[in-house]
Amino acid sequence: MATLTQINVYPIKSLGGISLSHAFVGKTGLAFDRQLMLVDNRGKFVTARKWPQLLALQVLLDDNGWVVVSADGKQLAINRSQFKRPVDVNIWRHDMQALCADDAINLWFSEVLSHHVRLVSVSKESARLVENSAQSIAFSDGYPLLIIGENSLNELNKRASEPSQVSQFRTNLVFDGEPGFIEDTWQRIRIGDVKFEFVKPCERCVMTTVNMDDYAFRKSKEPLTTLKTFRADPKGRLMFGENLIAHNQGIISVGDRIEVLSTHQPIIYGEK
Repeated sequence: MATLTQINVYPIKSLGGISLSHAFVGKTGLAFDRQLMLVDNRGKFVTARKWPQLLALQVLLDDNGWVVVSADGKQLAINRSQFKRPVDVNIWRHDMQALCADDAINLWFSEVLSHHVRLVSVSKESARLVENSAQSIAFSDGYPLLIIGENSLNELNKRASEPSQVSQFRTNLVFDGEPGFIEDTWQRIRIGDVKFEFVKPCERCVMTTVNMDDYAFRKSKEPLTTLKTFRADPKGRLMFGENLIAHNQGIISVGDRIEVLSTHQPIIYGEK
C-alpha cells in the first residue's frame, strides 16, 4: 500500500523548498508553490540550471509573505504588498505578465548572484495552461505537480556511483510502500480529498546534478550518468518521476494512503 511521506512546495522557483505536513491543492497546484521567480533584464526566467547557488537560499513563510535566508545567514523579508509594477516575463515558450518587486528586493538578489535580476510574482494576468489541458499553472516548468516513489530513488542509487537525495529532483509528492518505479504504471490516483491524473514522465536535466551539500554541479554528473543506462525513453530523454494534474481542489496530508484508481502500460525505457 502506497503512503504519502512528503509534501514539498517551492515558493520561489529554483530556491529552497519547504516540507509540509498538510497542503491545499488549488487551481494551479499546491498552495504557495512557485508563485514567485527571478528574471533577468529581458524578463527571461532565471533558474539553478545556470545559477546552482540559488538552491542554497532557503525560503520561509510568514504572516505577510516570505523570508529568504542566504547561506551566510542574511535575511530578506518580502511582503506581498511589495509587488506592484506590471512587467513582461518569459518562461520557456510562454510570455506573460507578472508583478515586479520593489527595487530593494531586486538589489538583494542581484548582490547574492552578482548579476542583475528581479523578483516577480504571479498575477491575474499570469495565466498559463498545461499543454493540451485546461489546467492552470503558476511558474512551474510545465506541469503543476511531480511525484516520485522512495523506492524508485533507492533503485537509482543502487546503480549510481554517487547517491542522490530526493531534494535534487524538486518533487512535490513522495510516497513509500510500493516497488520502485510503480508510479510509471499509474494513470489516476486519489490522495486525501483529491483525484490526480498522470500526464507524462518528467524529463531530467543538469539541475539534478547539483550537490546539495555545497550547491555545485557534481563532476560525476550523477544521477544523469546512471539514468542514461536504464531510464532513456525512445527519444533518448532521461525520465525520473511523473507529472500530475489535479481534477479537483482539496486537502492532502502526509500519511494519507494513495488509492490507485486506474493504471496504464508504462513506457519501455533503455540505455541512451
